[in-house]
Amino acid sequence: MSTTTVVSETIQVVTFTITGKSSKPGNYAVPIEQVKEIRTVDTITKIPRSKSYVKGIMNLRGKIIPIVDVNEKIGVTNTETDSSKQRILVADVNDTLTGLLVDEVNEVQRLSLNEIEAPPDGSFEDGAYIKGIANIKDRLIVLLDVAKFLSDSAEAINDAMVSAPGNSTAPEVTTEETTAAPEETPSDVGNQP
Repeated sequence: MSTTTVVSETIQVVTFTITGKSSKPGNYAVPIEQVKEIRTVDTITKIPRSKSYVKGIMNLRGKIIPIVDVNEKIGVTNTETDSSKQRILVADVNDTLTGLLVDEVNEVQRLSLNEIEAPPDGSFEDGAYIKGIANIKDRLIVLLDVAKFLSDSAEAINDAMVSAPGNSTAPEVTTEETTAAPEETPSDVGNQP
């Protein structure tokens, strides 16, 4: 008698919530290899004449990084955000750090590739950065591709970085898609203060 073990391919993701003005919270996720760390929201310096979804810049241990509001970028307006729950996912794409402002980080979890379906054709205006949709226990989770998400925002981010006070030599955000292993693995995310 032989025993066969089936290994299901999984990906590990950081899940987060985006709350619209008149809707229930939406569940989103990004692959953990595209997240370097998760931070509470510190001081964000606004940049004049930048796109509305580029919230500004922040100092991350001496390095200036742009902050992109995921809600505004994907077109979900929210006027009632609990700022104490907001977090910044520091994405590392092509050796360039960018902060992604989200309403609340939920957890780090594994998703089976069998649970992820392709997004319905034509259902998203800017769906190029949606990798798929997972249905976990009657909860839909939209999986975003951070590299494509930032590639779509590269010009606005570069403009904001060049306009930043004292940062005329800001590194340019590149649009080539690669993934890098995180230096720090976000853990126990659901229990952050």
